[in-house]
Amino acid sequence: MKFLKLNCFRHFLSRSVYSDVYIFLLSIAISFVFYTVLFKNVFLFESAYFANINIGPRIARQEARNKLILLYTPFFGGRWVNDPTLGLARPTFKEGHATFKDCEVPTCVVTYNRSRLSEADAVGFHHRDMPRRLPSRNSPRQIWFYFVLENPLHVTMNTDGYAGVFNWTMSYRRESEIYTPYGKFTTLGEESEEYITGHELTGKDKQVAWLVSNCQASERMEYVMELQEYINISIYGLCGKRNACPLKRRSPLCNSLLRRHRFYLAFENGNCKEYITEKYWENAIGNDIVPIVMGGADYKALAIPNSYIDVEDFASPKHLADYLLYLDANDTAYKEYFFWKKLYQRVAPNRACTLCKQLHNESLLTSPKVYKNMARFWDRHQCKKLFF
Repeated sequence: MKFLKLNCFRHFLSRSVYSDVYIFLLSIAISFVFYTVLFKNVFLFESAYFANINIGPRIARQEARNKLILLYTPFFGGRWVNDPTLGLARPTFKEGHATFKDCEVPTCVVTYNRSRLSEADAVGFHHRDMPRRLPSRNSPRQIWFYFVLENPLHVTMNTDGYAGVFNWTMSYRRESEIYTPYGKFTTLGEESEEYITGHELTGKDKQVAWLVSNCQASERMEYVMELQEYINISIYGLCGKRNACPLKRRSPLCNSLLRRHRFYLAFENGNCKEYITEKYWENAIGNDIVPIVMGGADYKALAIPNSYIDVEDFASPKHLADYLLYLDANDTAYKEYFFWKKLYQRVAPNRACTLCKQLHNESLLTSPKVYKNMARFWDRHQCKKLFF
């Protein structure tokens, strides 16, 4: 009986051990299948997996390739100009990489050497410096872009509107692939407590300033002549006191003179879609002057909120003048046009950084578009007349 019990015990123990071993081996097999599926790229040693992890000096991270940008035409006869800061300097696009070193996406290189046309990733043409004869395109994947900052009323093109030539536009229009407006603003993370600089009222002994070089824009000239009957307007530039304020943009001498005025006529030379130039951004906002705007842009969408006075809000130049005279006599009401500094800040557009970033935007490069007729995109009919 004892022998029988001992055999039964051994049989039970043996079955128990085999069962545990079986379960253990089964668990290993299931785990192997699971992790093989989950990390198949690792087990198969696929390069795409290792390109994105740092596993030491043996495997290097894949770096983005520099994009070569050939600036084929001049920019108003000289080197292309960038706006990386709000300072007086306007540096040019330098040959090589230096222009992009501080950009979010810095992997671009500039050249003005036309002999490198075949190797360029992008080729730039400025509207005012277009050649009579365009070069031959070497690759359908090469991006040709048309750079224009003037409104359609002052841009001329060939008879077919450069049909099928350009892939991208570089302009102040938001629908351009390379959006480069004359100015921009951002929202501050926290409200600024010291938003008044002191320039808003100090030294302002004049009422209205206007710096203008195009005397042929008849609509705005007629408006100014009538407005001048009711309020003092100092006119500088080719259409006024030529020697008092030089035409060179961001001139310290000119800026000092403009800051003596409470208002600035930021009247565009064409009332065209989204066209807001340095007249608003630099001459007025940059000099702590309240801009009076006239143009075809949606100022509520593109300009700094509550920073400007729009002529379209007044029935006539006389009504506008009455309001300006009220503000001129009321410092508290006048200073309200600078409250925007508490919430927003003006920032530099930086054309170079925007260009480089877009050249690494795969959604734009996968199947590059082609403008069938640039003249239809830059159509003068998008501009409107001013009625007053």
